Amino acid sequence: MDTSEKIIDKLKYIGLDLGNIPEFIKDFKELDYRPSKYNDEHLYKVYKYIDISNIQILLTPTNRLSYISEKYGKAVPLYAYLNPNTEENMERHTKFLSMVSNINIDKIEELEQEQALLNKKIPFKVKYPKDYLWQIYYSDYTDKYFMLVPTEDLEYTAFFYLLKKQIANAISGKKEKIFVPISHVDYSREYLNKSQITDIENYLWLFTKEWPLVYEVYNKDNVLSTNITGKTFIYDDIQSDYKIELKSKEESTKFYKMLKALFIMQTEMPHHFKIKTLIDNRGSLDFILNNKKVIYEILPSLIKEEYIKAEDQKFSFTEKKTKKEKELDTLQKQSVKLEKDFLEKERQITTFLECKKTFFGKVKYFLKYKKVSLTKKQEKAEKEQDVKVIRINKYADIKTNYTLEELIDLFKQVDKEENKVKNLESDINAIKQRITNLESKVKNASLYIEEIDKHKKSIFEFWKFTNKDKLSELPEGTQKEEHTQPLKKVFDFEFDFEDFAKQLDKTQREMLSKEELNSIFLATTTILEDINKISKNEEIVEERLEEIKKIILKENVISQTENFDIFGGIPYDNKLKILANKKHREKEREISNILEITKNTTLEEYKNYLSKIIKKLESAFSKINLTIDMPIYKASADAITKNNFNKFDIKGSEALSCMVESKNNFYLYKINLKENTPIVAFTNIIYYDNYNKTLPLGMNVTEEILINNNLINLKLKSEEKINVVSYIDEKNPLSDIEIKTVNVEEYEVN
Repeated sequence: MDTSEKIIDKLKYIGLDLGNIPEFIKDFKELDYRPSKYNDEHLYKVYKYIDISNIQILLTPTNRLSYISEKYGKAVPLYAYLNPNTEENMERHTKFLSMVSNINIDKIEELEQEQALLNKKIPFKVKYPKDYLWQIYYSDYTDKYFMLVPTEDLEYTAFFYLLKKQIANAISGKKEKIFVPISHVDYSREYLNKSQITDIENYLWLFTKEWPLVYEVYNKDNVLSTNITGKTFIYDDIQSDYKIELKSKEESTKFYKMLKALFIMQTEMPHHFKIKTLIDNRGSLDFILNNKKVIYEILPSLIKEEYIKAEDQKFSFTEKKTKKEKELDTLQKQSVKLEKDFLEKERQITTFLECKKTFFGKVKYFLKYKKVSLTKKQEKAEKEQDVKVIRINKYADIKTNYTLEELIDLFKQVDKEENKVKNLESDINAIKQRITNLESKVKNASLYIEEIDKHKKSIFEFWKFTNKDKLSELPEGTQKEEHTQPLKKVFDFEFDFEDFAKQLDKTQREMLSKEELNSIFLATTTILEDINKISKNEEIVEERLEEIKKIILKENVISQTENFDIFGGIPYDNKLKILANKKHREKEREISNILEITKNTTLEEYKNYLSKIIKKLESAFSKINLTIDMPIYKASADAITKNNFNKFDIKGSEALSCMVESKNNFYLYKINLKENTPIVAFTNIIYYDNYNKTLPLGMNVTEEILINNNLINLKLKSEEKINVVSYIDEKNPLSDIEIKTVNVEEYEVN
């Protein structure tokens, strides 16, 4: 078929007869479009259902990325490309025929199917693939929609789809709508103004740690709703999509005020408030404070409740502060008294040490301190009264409502009082240590003086005593020993995984034998199911062995009688492979090359071989220990204690990815492993041999590890339920969603 025949056939497909051009194409109405330089035409903020017949088509000799001023300035109505009545139009007509010859009918039909789905329901994310192809604009001066078709682009599917539909509707009188983004328009500000939308984006980033997208969406009845879409963390590194739909100005204002209040509470009082986000049963966001869902209507009562709590905290800290001040004052007096006592004794000892050097000095000391008594003076104990801060009628001055400003001011006072208490506690601890040291010094000095006084019964005995070689210095006071727990590094997947994986891979290459590596590889496959059965003394049926034989048969290496490879471990294919963007020439491990199974293998022989694998696995576990505390994750419908050997993901989001094919009720298990826990990891050496020494270090095939439940004791730490948005067809962004409930169980290793 030549080019002219192709063009004729494609024109027939569109329904366009160049000899009888439809009147609606000829009847072009002036647009008077004035694009604003402040709008970005590549950021789509508004999506609408538009009647196909109300869209005028203009063609422009530019490309899609050209500035709107250039595209619109050079644009002419479609009719100018269909009617070659001038030399300029002849060139345009030739270009139009060239565009027709490149029509891809399959793509137009795909677009038709896509719009059929969009006519039933607006996508959960609002935005959909290739929405940028529409290039539809709106002139508010003339209240008209128009499509700009850049002729320098190579993609004209949206243009010919629209033209085909317009022609068909003109003939049938039918009215159809398409759901499209409107280019180069700003928000209408009907529900929220621009600054409020910007604020919402900032507020949501604080709570979700991801930037949201805000759209104004008009349904088929041209009713506006504000749609906010994005992702939020729902558990550790696991994220879920969400969509918030605001259907009125009142609802939008309430949402904005609630979000602003929560933002202020978390940023101004971060030590007191932490907002958590969860997915509700519609795929929207719930904001949780103190395990309570926050909505606009409860904000006044919530602020009042927190104000009263803050008042109690302030009173408690004030009371503590007063008691601590009194305690500090008492301790300071005790310290001064001890210091005075010590100085007196130190002066007496110093005098003794100086006097004992000469005969007259000894006589002088003997006569001066002869009648000194070291018994402690009896002092009347002061009756200490407990200091109490009297609070008159706790609820007397409570107002009906409190503002956030009042709450913030009160919490600043609470923080101030708390800091004073902490400072006082530090001062008290310091002076207690000083008192302990002084008491020790006074005790030592008293013992020293007591020893001297024992020999002051007569001048001759004192003379004899002072001539002996005695300790002439006071012992030092005791030093307080601080027993603190050393800080441990916390595993962070983003920053630590690469180094962790390389080190673990290196260790396993050095420590594990070929048989142990092969056994670990089998644990990455379906054979793990049988390994667990044998480890628990459960039966394996004959049908299972037949399944394994079929797997090996598929790899086309099973022999009739013996499974013997004359090459051993030498890789004889030597093909270049890529792993972690690095080239290597290592051979992949395969079940058929490891399992000693032939067509004649019996079930008993298979069980015996699995027992050998278990011994090799146990041997590997005895050699490899975790070098850091880290969490691991497993998504399953079964209990984690069901099997002795369990595969876990290092990344929670990877573990949850299998949830797509699961039922609604689902379990996510998290285990906080401790340093030195026995593990084996599915590093690169588990999947490839390293005969040529070219295998890159790391975990580039999977991010999984294997644990042996027999080697660890698990204790349940917490349980919770979370919702996650799941697409019924993950490959189709226009598919419906369902909300799946995930039961999260977190365990600690004893």
